Amino acid sequence: MNDHRLRAYAAEAVIWSRLATLLPDAEDVDMVQGCWDIGEQEAGLHVLVDRLTELRLPVGESARVEIAVMAEQWGVWDQRGAEIAGLVQDAARPARLRVLDDDAEAPLPARTVLSEPPSPCSELVPWIVCPPCGRVLARSHRREEWGGLWFLAEAYVVFAREDDSFAPLVFDRERDEATWAALDALRTACGCGFGFG
Repeated sequence: MNDHRLRAYAAEAVIWSRLATLLPDAEDVDMVQGCWDIGEQEAGLHVLVDRLTELRLPVGESARVEIAVMAEQWGVWDQRGAEIAGLVQDAARPARLRVLDDDAEAPLPARTVLSEPPSPCSELVPWIVCPPCGRVLARSHRREEWGGLWFLAEAYVVFAREDDSFAPLVFDRERDEATWAALDALRTACGCGFGFG
């Protein structure tokens, strides 16, 4: 692993540890943290989402978005996305960024947003949105011959729904930390000027 990847992995470990502490029971926290420590991130995400859902614990915007990105990065978004999108919102901190279930909005043909889509049959699935300013982080999926979308995203795209002056940003899935880079780009592009917490 090169230095850049080591730094990125360490930064993600810090986020993981913070997300584990959303759980009130020390045993649950240890279980989620232990999954990271032994390289079982998928299992840890399942435990985290299960416990947050079962206990109906309020989850702030930043944590919900980071759980969504972790789930995508570790390949469990397709299994847990609806639950992550449906986590109880922290009423004390109204959310600006919303995590959408895959069925919340219809996919868009990528060519309606991008002059050069990742592939001719790419469609954009809105994933994390800022309703006030119209910025969207979408996952680009290839439409398969049988009619469904390929389960793995081929890229992540940040675009503005009603602002032609904003040039869409594309992050190839093969790039290291593409999901985190796309989230950072959404947060930077958002014109609402709010904090993340």
